[in-house]
Amino acid sequence: MSEEERIRASNLKPSERTPNPNPLRSITDSVISEFNEDGVVMVKNVLHPEWLLLLELGLQRVLNNSSQEMHLFFKGQEGEFIETIRNFEVIPEIRRLIYDSPIADLIGKLIGSENLWLYSDEFFIKQGGNSARTPWHQDTPFWPISGTQIASAWISLDHLTSDECLEYVAGSQHGTIYDGFNPAKVNEDPTLPHYGKEFPPLPDIEKNREAFDIRSWEITPGDVIFAHPSVLHGGGPTGPSSQRRAITIRIYGDDIRYASRPETKPTVPLTPGLSLSLTPGDPLRSPWYPRIRPIPSHLEAEWS
Repeated sequence: MSEEERIRASNLKPSERTPNPNPLRSITDSVISEFNEDGVVMVKNVLHPEWLLLLELGLQRVLNNSSQEMHLFFKGQEGEFIETIRNFEVIPEIRRLIYDSPIADLIGKLIGSENLWLYSDEFFIKQGGNSARTPWHQDTPFWPISGTQIASAWISLDHLTSDECLEYVAGSQHGTIYDGFNPAKVNEDPTLPHYGKEFPPLPDIEKNREAFDIRSWEITPGDVIFAHPSVLHGGGPTGPSSQRRAITIRIYGDDIRYASRPETKPTVPLTPGLSLSLTPGDPLRSPWYPRIRPIPSHLEAEWS
């Protein structure tokens, strides 16, 4: 593959491909402080174009009938978009990205944990223009976890305006944990609950945007948004001639524990058998959640 083809494949302009030789230096004390206070921070130019190319190849494998299950949001409507989850388990490029790239190390430095495990990864693919926004929500109600040492890395393969970027309510991780939205009824009312018990319903942020400290950024591929799963967030829509192909990689550290959720609906992603092997309060250790750092010895041996 020529350099021109590589640039085109990763959807980057040549002038914007100057690599950052020391991405971990981008996680400064001020960045960590901002993450702890706001629950979200955007860090510029921390992924080398080679990692973006690997991500692009992984996405192409997903879209080329890789056997990975594709979920449709707003199915049959103008705003339809694709979501795939746990690509790590079936897409070798995503497995290599998570083990070999600095993403895990960046998150580890941000959350202050040398031991790291993968919670999940998830593609969100909005192509063809006019894809609807992802409803406002927190991830925590959907996940069977408690603790603080966890972050999601949100990586876009496309240049995005701040209107097309994922949006976050700064500081909301310190407040109420709300019920999740009900995917089956989100067009009817984006605040209708997922569980319907134990958690209060979501506020209607989109109808009252001025009441919230909403953050978003113009994104150039190579930039990464790091967010705590309890931060309220929602996805900006794409325009008639734009696309947004992004992956979220969720990694956690030592203090994350297994937690129960209301029994009315399953947690996400589905983990059959997990509740049979763990009791609430146990460290979240399971083959569902592979160790990423330190790299397991049987994987490290592949390099020697």
